[in-house]
Order: sequence, then C-alpha cells, then structure tokens
Amino acid sequence: MFAILMVIFAIGGFLFIVGYVIYQVIQYHYWYHIKTIEPTSKKTLEKYFLYYRNLPKSHKKTFENRTALFIRSKDWHGQDNLKITPEMKVLVAATAVQITFGFKFYQLPRFSKIFIYPSAYYNAQTKNYHKGEVHPMGRTIKLSWDNFLKGFHNPDDGINLGLHEMTHAMSLENRFTKNGVSGFINAAAHTTWKHYAKKEMDIIKTSGNSIFRKYASTNTEEFLAVTVEVFFEQTQQFYAYNPMLYKATCNLLGQDPLPRKLG
Repeated sequence: MFAILMVIFAIGGFLFIVGYVIYQVIQYHYWYHIKTIEPTSKKTLEKYFLYYRNLPKSHKKTFENRTALFIRSKDWHGQDNLKITPEMKVLVAATAVQITFGFKFYQLPRFSKIFIYPSAYYNAQTKNYHKGEVHPMGRTIKLSWDNFLKGFHNPDDGINLGLHEMTHAMSLENRFTKNGVSGFINAAAHTTWKHYAKKEMDIIKTSGNSIFRKYASTNTEEFLAVTVEVFFEQTQQFYAYNPMLYKATCNLLGQDPLPRKLG
C-alpha cells in the first residue's frame, strides 16, 4: 500500500512539473514571441509618432515589435458605430509602449479590452461625460478618439489623453499581484518620486504657480498621470522647472527623453 502511494505521489509530482513547464513555455511565447510589425503600421509610426522618430535606430526595432505584440494581445472594440482601423490600433498601442519602454514588461495584461468612442461619452455611474478611463476590475481601457488625437495635433502642450490613461493603467498593473508582472516599477524609485511629488502637489494647492495644471493635485495617481504627460511633451521645461522631480520621474519610468529632445 505504501509503495502504491509513493508511485501515485511520484506520478503526481511529475505531472505537476510537466504542467508547470508547459505553462512557462506558453507564458514565454505570449510575452516574447515577436511578430514583425506590418509595413503599413511602421509607416503610421514614422508619420505620426514623434517619440518613435526620435529613438535611435537600434531601439526602433524593439519599439516596433512591442507595438505589434501589444496590438495582438488586446480585444479592440469601436463604440457608437466607430470602426476601429489598423492606424488607430497602432497609435493607441504605441502610446502604451512609449510610457513602458523602460520596463521589461509592457503589455499591461490586466487590461485585455480597449474601447474607443468617437468623442466624449456618457458614464451612467458618474453621470458625467468622460474623455477616457480605466477599469481594472472590468479589464478595460476607454478612450475618446477625438480627444486622443488632440495629443498628437499639439505635441508640446503637456496634455495628452493617451499618455494620461495609459499611465493609470500602468500604475494599476504594477499593483496587481496576480497578473504575473506586478512590481516592475522599482519600489525605491517610486518612494523617491512620491516624496518630490507631494511637495509639488502642495505648491499647486497653495500657490498654483506650477508647470503642472491644477488637476494634478487631485491625488497622487492623477499627479503621476499629468507628470507623464509633461515629462514627454514639455521635457526641457520640466527639467528646468524641477530637476529633482524630473530625475525622479526618469528613475521611475526607466528612461530619459531629454537627450533625444536636445539632440
């Protein structure tokens, strides 16, 4: 009887190991199996995406691959009769890749569905019209397309809906322990960033004399989203205004766009 139990345990252990190996292979395939970006998608990046154009040649291929993988890892839904085009997918995906380009993990797996509306849409819960939002429990990211495009039409005003909402998604993703990729933001860098962020939020609330718009003082998460907008769109001004917060943001995101802007 004891021998039979030992055999059963041995078989069970073997099957567990085999299952775990298969799981890891599937995970590896999901995260790292690269499908080359479509030529038309690459042209979209070259035409509209300033961040991509400013990358050194050696980094462009990585950006292209990440964009292609992000596109195929999401379910895309057009709302209010809006037809989702390949160009729309590229621009939304590239925005997510931009803010996560300094991390190993960048797919935001918690958010599997992306809904795009033609313009601001009514939210029955808040009873207000929204330009964009993220829902971690619903696994969704929602964007209004006209407002999303404004971020491209004026790339240096420090306002970019895509960067704002994708930052919320990135921050939430970092905290979900069951997604397999949580904790990709360095904890020490995050602590340092929050130290300088709280100081700046106090300035906004008291004097309003800040490079960041008033909405940034709502809470730390909104300040982070606004900071990322300014970080990428008003890079030089941000550094000149508050170099310590700027450097803390570089460490938080694992990248520094200033050399490329100056170059």
